[in-house]
Amino acid sequence: MQRFKRIITWFLLIFVAAAIVTVLRPRETVFLPDGRCILFWHAETRCSNCLKMETLLRQVLREQKGFHLITLEYDVFANQSLAQQFGVGMTTIILVERKNRQSVRIRDLTTEVWKNIHDESAFIDMLREELETFWEREPLADSL
Repeated sequence: MQRFKRIITWFLLIFVAAAIVTVLRPRETVFLPDGRCILFWHAETRCSNCLKMETLLRQVLREQKGFHLITLEYDVFANQSLAQQFGVGMTTIILVERKNRQSVRIRDLTTEVWKNIHDESAFIDMLREELETFWEREPLADSL
């Protein structure tokens, strides 16, 4: 009986240690590349508006070239620092131009995306216009 208790004790200790390591291990570190980035922020648990926004974003982006699309969960521990840096606390789209690992231009579309989310045509038009306006400058020499 003592041997059985020892085996169970060791098994439980190993199980608890593995659970702690799994919980405390951060997810991948996010790397924002130089160039033109579109950051699509959403919650880990997705809602219908979030899914719709992503679908419309990807539809518009099929026409666009020369940028990096990066999807991020704002409520995941590994992304919290970046979410704070961009002031993100809800599903949104942020346009960022980066050079030498620094953001040189940022355009937060939170107001526009939520104003237009219930009208697909208006959302698509708004997004196309924002992308054209933001990207109308010459591309960065080091981008893509």
